[in-house]
Amino acid sequence: MSVKAKVTNISRCSLHDGPGIRSVIYLKGCALRCKWCHNPETLIAGSQIAYLPDKCIKCGRCVDICPKHHTVNENDMVFLRDGCTSCGKCAEACPTGALSLIGEDREAESVFEEIKKDVEYYKMSGGGVTFSGGECLLSPDFVAKTAEKCKAEGISTAVESALFVPWENIEKVLPYIDLFLTDLKIPDREKHIRYTGQPNDIIIENLKRLVMTDKQVTVRIPIIPGVNDSQNDLESFAEILNSLGDPRVTVELLKYNYLAGTKYSMIGEKYTSFSEKTQDDKEMFRYCNIISEKTGLKCSF
Repeated sequence: MSVKAKVTNISRCSLHDGPGIRSVIYLKGCALRCKWCHNPETLIAGSQIAYLPDKCIKCGRCVDICPKHHTVNENDMVFLRDGCTSCGKCAEACPTGALSLIGEDREAESVFEEIKKDVEYYKMSGGGVTFSGGECLLSPDFVAKTAEKCKAEGISTAVESALFVPWENIEKVLPYIDLFLTDLKIPDREKHIRYTGQPNDIIIENLKRLVMTDKQVTVRIPIIPGVNDSQNDLESFAEILNSLGDPRVTVELLKYNYLAGTKYSMIGEKYTSFSEKTQDDKEMFRYCNIISEKTGLKCSF
């Protein structure tokens, strides 16, 4: 029986989502609502219509397809999102890509066929396939099926996950995943709720269980200016990392991504900015040194 998931994009030749050259499979759906999320188009589980006004030539084809939600005047095309079912017909009719459908049901078999196109790059670079999102582990059957096919062909596999999922979801993919890139966003429980919408208890518990397996684990900490970059925050991160009790764990600090504003506007959402610039290397070295000194773990950025 075929296994499907809602895929937003398959990014080929990625260099930032695990070792080597990789194909990254972005899946729809996430239970967290991090205020700094740089992939907001992956948050809801269903498909969405994206609109880029700069590409619109006001041809009116969308109006012909769906006059209830599209109108064109001399200045602009107006897209009324309320009640839109994201059927995608307006996007199909759009000649410039101003309207596009985000999220397509894909079968594991067809995604694997696309992954295989770059197998020589994986072998040459020590790369492979990374499942991401959104939260890819909300689609554990799809990830497990696709990753199983990859492993049968000798293709390395990785998962990017916030681990805010039932442990059973993680267990389903464990036999087929080589590397887990896991997010640890905010150490304080109440602050975690304030900035992500959910507590961090299940995340920390899943992380502790995960490092007890034989899998390679890299803990990724996105450094958000004014949110989790204080001395107290970094020391609290170190306490959690020390509680894992596994010297094999590596830590990667992620610079703040301040360029996601356009993604929010194209799906009709409000963007929250925490800074108009990213951290410089000197700042990141300082953060890494604090983590390494407190934990003895390898820390990079």
